[in-house]
Amino acid sequence: MKKKIPESMPEEKQIYAESHNMEAHIIADMLRIESITTEIREFKEDTKHRLNKLENWLVAIVGTSFTTLVALVIGLLVNFLG
Repeated sequence: MKKKIPESMPEEKQIYAESHNMEAHIIADMLRIESITTEIREFKEDTKHRLNKLENWLVAIVGTSFTTLVALVIGLLVNFLG
């Protein structure tokens, strides 16, 4: 039996970076990576600042609630015992 020979040979796959332009692609990729890491660093700092604000608000709310609760309990005890 004869083996079938494909009528058309597959074309060569296109390479992401041509060999003569490899340095430009590497530099562009490095700049993209640097840009992304800078954005992530800024996002991290911004998020940390916002979470610190939120933490301060929560501490203030819990502190006020606790103080109010203690004052109410003491007031009730004075009313019942006095």
